[in-house]
Order: sequence, then structure tokens, then C-alpha cells
Amino acid sequence: MTQQEAEDITNSFFEKLEKGIITKYRQYLVNVKNIICKLQNKTIYSISKKVCHIDYSALSSVFYEIKRDILFLIKRRGTLIDSLKPSLGKIAGIIAYRLAKFHIIHLQEGCASCFELCTVKKLNQLFALRCAWDYMGIQCHFVPADIRKELFYSFSYRHVNQETLGLVFDTFKELP
Repeated sequence: MTQQEAEDITNSFFEKLEKGIITKYRQYLVNVKNIICKLQNKTIYSISKKVCHIDYSALSSVFYEIKRDILFLIKRRGTLIDSLKPSLGKIAGIIAYRLAKFHIIHLQEGCASCFELCTVKKLNQLFALRCAWDYMGIQCHFVPADIRKELFYSFSYRHVNQETLGLVFDTFKELP
């Protein structure tokens, strides 16, 4: 394979990844509308004000960082590992880490100042984990609930990096 062919394959991969993540975010926001607001006791969709929005400039920055992390991972590995191609889990770990750290989903004023603990305030982390599972082809509801909760807690409140997440997602791929 020539250098140009390798670059074309890599660029195609990153373009597909970017389009896929944007599509997922749009789908997830549609699903958010079905969440029931504990305070108002009605679905988010029926609340008169918009609850959240996607920051597309932050999402653009995320793609740059994801691409940089994956290319660095490949370069750093060199001949240390038999395959230069990172595993699905390693890429999923990078995706989840970067998506969560950039705060792509922003809550509107009413929802952001609400005192109720609810799913909406956790959307950045939830979407990031969902994107990682979707990238790997794992439906998150097949991951045991206790494991999902533990991962979400660690992901949200403890220090984890993309390398550690990559190992966790590689393990998910091995689950029956």
C-alpha cells in the first residue's frame, strides 16, 4: 500500500466517523424529547421552551482531537504491537473521552438552573458513552445495568483517560 492510499483510507475513516457521530447526536436529541421532567411532570418535548442544544463548534473541535489522538496512538505504537490498527475499544475510548470532555450539549437556562437531579443534566456523559458503544456495535441495554452505572459513575466523577476507557471498551467487546 502506498502512502497516498493509506492517507486516503485514513481520511475516509475520519469522514465517516464524523458524519456518524453528528447523526447520532441528532438522533439522541430526538430521544431526549421523551424524557419526563420530574419538576413539571411532563415530557421534555411538551415543555414550551427548548431544553438543550448542540454546540457544533465544540463538536468540530472534538473531531480534530479524536483524529489527533488516533493518529498519535498509531504512531506511538510503532512496532511494539503486531497490528498498527487500534482496536475498536481503543477508538471507542478516545471517542467517549473527547465527546464528554468538550461539553457539546448545553442546557437552556430553565433546565440548567433546575434543582432536580435528572437525566438531562448528564447528557454529555450519556451521549459520549452511547456513541462509544454504538461505534463498537454494542447496544447499551445489553450491557448489564450495574456495569453501565459503575462506568457512568467512574466516567463522570473519577479521573479516567482514553487509554483506560479503551481497555474497558475492549472488555465489553468480549462479553457474550
